[in-house]
Amino acid sequence: MVKRLLLSFFSLLSFTIICLAQEADSLSANPVDSLSIANMEPSLDSLESAPLSDSIAKKKRRFISPAFYLDIGKLMTIPLAIETKYEGGFELLFLEKFPVNIEIGSATLAPNGAFSNGTYESTGSYYRVGTGYIDRYDAKHDIGLTFRYAASTFDENGRIFIDSPSQTQDNFIQGIDRTNLTAKWWEVGIYSDSRLFKGSELLRYGIFLRLRILQSYDAQEEIDVYAIPGYGRSFDKTVPSANFFIKLRF
Repeated sequence: MVKRLLLSFFSLLSFTIICLAQEADSLSANPVDSLSIANMEPSLDSLESAPLSDSIAKKKRRFISPAFYLDIGKLMTIPLAIETKYEGGFELLFLEKFPVNIEIGSATLAPNGAFSNGTYESTGSYYRVGTGYIDRYDAKHDIGLTFRYAASTFDENGRIFIDSPSQTQDNFIQGIDRTNLTAKWWEVGIYSDSRLFKGSELLRYGIFLRLRILQSYDAQEEIDVYAIPGYGRSFDKTVPSANFFIKLRF
């Protein structure tokens, strides 16, 4: 009887020890697993968030980007005898989408066809102010739509003469000497510019296509204004034009 009790006691004790050992193993394993999982979670988050933060940084737009640009097409007219033109501009680009532009220029125009018998020259300066919208066409090119208000102040001088070969009447000579004439017009245009060097936004080049719409000018009764610096011929109420420019963007 005693032997049976002792045998039962030792059997129960062995069973208890085995159960406690298994429970201890499970308890000791769980903290390690939980710690490893806890340690792994931040690393996974950091791996997932790093590319996302980089992409957000890359897509973040600058609030303002200033730029200067020069019309190189106008410079090509300097060697011509009929006209000399200079033009440049300043741009403030907000959020890489919305530009505010100021352009100034000067021109001396001496078209050969102004008068059949005479000489003509128009000299003055002009400015344009406007805004628009720009979007990224691809990684290299931008395309934009802009509107401008423009005004010009200029002088005219020249001479119109009629000879009398028969000498039955005196030769007729009419001088032109007018100062501080003004003209105003509107412009709508599209343009595209591209990076000159790969990987750099500093230097860009492009083309600007404009349509000028004449609003008003100081019309003259006897001999009307012929050419308006910055606009073109006064009797053309709409004038298309193209500008080639190079831009320095900061």
